[in-house]
Amino acid sequence: MSIDITQLTSEQKKALKAELKEQEKAEKQKRTDDLQSFKKLSEEYVNKNIDPLVHHHEITECLIEKLWKDYETIRQLKAEIYGTKTNDQDSHTSTLENGSASITVGWNVTIGFDGTESAGVEKIKDFINSLSSDEENVKKLSAAVNTFLKPNAKTGMLNPSKIIELSKLKSEFNDERFDEGLEIIFEAQQRRQNSMYVSGWKFVEIDGKPKKLEFRFTV
Repeated sequence: MSIDITQLTSEQKKALKAELKEQEKAEKQKRTDDLQSFKKLSEEYVNKNIDPLVHHHEITECLIEKLWKDYETIRQLKAEIYGTKTNDQDSHTSTLENGSASITVGWNVTIGFDGTESAGVEKIKDFINSLSSDEENVKKLSAAVNTFLKPNAKTGMLNPSKIIELSKLKSEFNDERFDEGLEIIFEAQQRRQNSMYVSGWKFVEIDGKPKKLEFRFTV
């Protein structure tokens, strides 16, 4: 039901205004009460669950450290057999011969750049610009390469995964400037091992059917 305010008397308008004011006051009070309830429930939630999570983290950390320690003998033998520097590897995987279970221990790695990558970027852009053509495909290619070489808005650094994608064009371009640019960028990369993790899987039987259960824990 709509109300034509122009048809209301002064007293009616005053009463309506008071009613609206009370309604607004009630809505504000409800929001204040809801906010307090939200904060209280959130605090109770954290207090109820934080200790088991901290305990779980401690257990997981001990487990991952034990897995790395247990793998040490295998790592040394692996280095002798394959002649590789296993200390430089970010992860190691062991899988049962029948393929029913597997464990991987590793380091989560972040990749940054030392600042010299900009010279490589310029070399690649110069090469793309030298293709000066009005063909639509060249324009699209130039736009794609510029996207690959676009720094992250927050970090100001290149996206490593996009650089890897860009490197797939190396054989297609077959140009010294492009190759040199990529080489400069890759040499500017700084790999940092940070948190440890363990991941893997095992086939188990559930309700008479085999199911692959996967897991991954990080500390």
